[in-house]
Parts: sequence; structure tokens; C-alpha cells
Amino acid sequence: MNNNKNPGRFATLLALVVTALLAPAAVQAKLAGYNVIAVHGFIATDLLQPPTDAELLSRRAIADYWVQRSEGFLNWSGAERLEGKIASMVFQQAKGYARQGLCDNGCILVTHSTGDLVARYFMQNQATWMRNAGLPPLKIIATLDFAGAGGGTDLADVAVAAANSEYVPDPMKWAAGMMLGLDLDITDYDELGVVIDLQTSVARTHAMAPNSIPRLRFSASGGDLTEIGMGQVRTITKTMIRGADDTVVPAHSSCGASAPDAIESCSSSVSYAGKRTWQYGPAGLLYNHFPLLMGATYDHFSITRDVRQGQVTYVLNNFTAGLQVDFVTYTKTITRNWWELWKETGTWQYVRDADSKAMSPVIYDTFNN
Repeated sequence: MNNNKNPGRFATLLALVVTALLAPAAVQAKLAGYNVIAVHGFIATDLLQPPTDAELLSRRAIADYWVQRSEGFLNWSGAERLEGKIASMVFQQAKGYARQGLCDNGCILVTHSTGDLVARYFMQNQATWMRNAGLPPLKIIATLDFAGAGGGTDLADVAVAAANSEYVPDPMKWAAGMMLGLDLDITDYDELGVVIDLQTSVARTHAMAPNSIPRLRFSASGGDLTEIGMGQVRTITKTMIRGADDTVVPAHSSCGASAPDAIESCSSSVSYAGKRTWQYGPAGLLYNHFPLLMGATYDHFSITRDVRQGQVTYVLNNFTAGLQVDFVTYTKTITRNWWELWKETGTWQYVRDADSKAMSPVIYDTFNN
């Protein structure tokens, strides 16, 4: 899968391309006074047609809302492995930002999906990499992780099993293959690229040493949307993922849970819909991981877009972890008369600004206040 047959020539060309492409984005919009670097998620077409290095470096693959608010990008190819070409490519881009001084006053990483895992591996290793290159490490204040896949996903487990066995049921192969952009009847194990690293047991072995960078998590559990014509596929994938999920990533991963349990919420006392009631939540969280917001009607793809999908609730609030977390919230209590047996009663907690704005703008605006 390595398209570069001459390592020396590749390094020279890559340095030139990086220098040309790492200029700040046209829209300068800091988050809490810090520059933003975006780390995109898995792109299925990479496995079918691996991008060239020039295509990769010019990629703007996260939702437009965050593209317009990012001064830098750490791009990578899904056709490669995390500890191989992905790490090398991210490092080359990071060196450009170090020379540019983009993060001298601090940067925020905004990650989506597998970008969570890529960022974790980078943050654990960048100090050594940069020191060996004679450069200062990027000063990362915190990360905003949307639908983070750093804890792995059952879809990757199915994909790898299907590539190695003829006994995986066809509906599971079809659904997982559609979401991953693969024909799992003919795909060889070695052609799965980063999907291998996304297996639950594998993802949770990569770069798990605690570090001081707060990871602020945003999780969704929706998945009935049909806006991209994949409603049926999403419905099937939800049956393949343990616990709550956003049609691609399970809650244990996006919430930052310390164990891959089939949890139903990022909280043991609040549901994805915001109702205050007992939930099967995480027994513990990974070090310095903080689940902040949840959305029951957002899914894996809509969570980063500027399109409102419904109410948003909160898990942790009013504290500081790199950034000051202070969402404006309110509660709503519903009671019923004795004859209104159909009415659900209880107390719900919501984020006020999400009454009129999508989750991503709520987050951006809150941190900028």
C-alpha cells in the first residue's frame, strides 16, 4: 500500500508539498483564543483508491463547519496502518506547523471518528518525534472529540472477521461493508488498512499511556437518518454494535469509557435523550477523558455539521479541563393526570442554546464566550 518507492525522493517532495499546503485557512476563527487543528475520520474510498500524498495533504475531510474554523489539518489515509504510514504522514504535517509556530500559544485539536485514535497516537509520541527532529512539540491545550472511535468499533471486528472467514452472515458482511466501503467477500486482511487498528481489542492497545491533555467528548446515539440514502444500512449496523451507538461507533468509545462495555449512556444517571434516570453507564473513564454532551437524535455524521437535529443534553459541566466548560442548561419536568397513562413523566436536562442551534455551533460558541 505504500505508493512511494523512493524514500529519499519522497521525503524531499513531501517537505516541499507540506510547506506549500500548510498555510493557514482563509477563515481565521480561533476557539477560546487558540488555533484549531482538525483531524478527520475514516474515509472509505481510501481503501479502494489510496490517495497520493499531494491529495492527502490538500484534503479537507471534516465537516465544512470545522473546516472553516481550522487553521491546520492533520490528514491521513485509511489505506494505511496507524503505526506506519499514518504516523509518518501526521508527523510530517506536524513538523510544518511547529516550524510555522502555529501552536506556540496553544492549539485545540478537533477530531472526528477515527481521528480520535490518530490524535491519541500522535499526542503520545510527538514529544519524542519532535525532539529528534530538533523542533518543539505542538502545544495542545485540549481536544474536542466528536463520535470518537479511539475505543474501537464492532464494525471493524466484523470486517476483519469477514475478511478471514466465510462464516460471517451475509447481512452483517453487507452492512459493515457498505459503511466501510468494502466488498467483504473478496477483501484480503492486508487490504483493510486502518480498519485493522479499529478492532475493539486492537484500538485499546494503541497509545494508552495517560497524558496531561484533556479530551472533551461529544457522543450521539441516533441513526435513523436517510439523508445520504443509507438508512437501511444504518439500521442494520445498529444491531451489530453492542450498547448505544451512532450507527458506526459504540458509546463506550465515543464516551471515553475505560472498558468496552455495552453501555447505554455516557452517564449512569442521564439518558442520551436527557432524562434523569438510571442508565447503564461507564464503570469508569479513561484518564483525562470527559464526556460533555450527548445527542439522541444526532448520528455519526451529523454530529459535526451545522444542521440542528434536536435536543442536546449534558453529562459534565461547570469545570475546567484545558478549556472552561460552562454550557447554559435548563431542566424540564413533566407530570401527568391519573388518566394520562400514555404520557412519560420525569425530569429532563438540556443545553439551552441547542434549542435553536446544532451541536457543533453550540460547542464552538460556548467555548468562545
